[in-house]
Formats: sequence, C-alpha cells, structure tokens
Amino acid sequence: MLVAMNDTEPVQPSSKYYLLAVFFLATGVGLMIYFLVNDIHRIRESMIRMDVPGQMDLELKQHVAYAVFVEYTAWPGRAAVSNGVSQGNVVCAVHMLPSGLTIEGRHTAASSSYTYGSRRGVSIMEFEVPHDGTYMVACQGPSEYVGQKVQVAIGGGASKAIPIVIGKSVLALMGGIALAALIFVRVAMLRLESRKDIRERGLRPV
Repeated sequence: MLVAMNDTEPVQPSSKYYLLAVFFLATGVGLMIYFLVNDIHRIRESMIRMDVPGQMDLELKQHVAYAVFVEYTAWPGRAAVSNGVSQGNVVCAVHMLPSGLTIEGRHTAASSSYTYGSRRGVSIMEFEVPHDGTYMVACQGPSEYVGQKVQVAIGGGASKAIPIVIGKSVLALMGGIALAALIFVRVAMLRLESRKDIRERGLRPV
C-alpha cells in the first residue's frame, strides 16, 4: 500500500517532556537558595553579638570550637577592601574568669565567611576552652566602617557548619543540573529516533 508523503505522524515523546528538565533544574536552584538562606540565617541567629570595641562575659562549653566573626555592611564593589579592614583592624582576646588567664586562639585567613542580606561576616579567630565556665571576650577595633556599625559575632561550631551548608547547596544545584541534563538528552535521543522511524515509513514527522 502506498502512503502519501504529506501524511504526518507526531514525534514521540512529546516536546513537553523537556519541561521535566526545566523542573529539575529549577528545583536544584531552589534548594540551593533555600539551604543558603535558611541555614545561614539559622547559624547567624544562633550567634552572640557585641559592638566593637567592647567586651562581654559568656558561658562557654568544653569540646566546642568557637568562631569569632567580624560582621559589617558589605557594599557592592568593596568586598576586597572590607575583608582587609575587618581582619587587620579588629583584634579579640578570650580570658578565663575569675583568674584572667588568656585562652589562646587560632587566627584564620577568611577561611569561613557568610553573607546575609547586606551584612557580611568574616572569621578572624577560633578557640576552645579548657573546661565549662565563664569567659570574657574582649575586642578592639574601629566602631564603624563606611558609616555602618562594626560588630563581632561569636558562634559555637559555626566555622564548621558554614562549609557544610555551602557543600549541601552545591550538591543540590549539581544534582538538579545533572538530572535536567539526563532528561534533556534522553528526550532528545528518543525524539531523534522517532523522527527517523517516521521518515522510514514514508511519513512526515511533526
């Protein structure tokens, strides 16, 4: 039986399946943003803050790595200057009470940082205390930077938690991209095979 070449047949699967790739890509991007915003917010809110210069007494726990961050307003295009100013000019010391014994800290080179809204935090030191008790944290440095108040934020385990959040966000994004790419390629290959099969049967794919 002869088949007219103007007869058509839909290509399978439908091109609408490409939307699945878009969905998984959007999901990956959405999860990345959610983890960054939600988890960074949780970490930031768990920190204790004080103005610079200043000091405060804290109840600290043994076997917890405490990180000290300098927090300031991050203006667009001034990130490099901000990092240098915050790290170089703010110095903090930790003393055991009531003895006044100094607790040695480990200085960091911006290995851990976060941005939340217009505020940026840069890690300047980490320390652990020898036993549970009351400790005084005293910080010296400029009270303002580009007209905005400079603060110090102290959080237990924050220096380890932030890289975990970033890693989780990157995994979510990469997972979404990988699934989207697999779906896109698979749909494209199936549609290519379908077009070839339709043409071999003397029909016009649409």
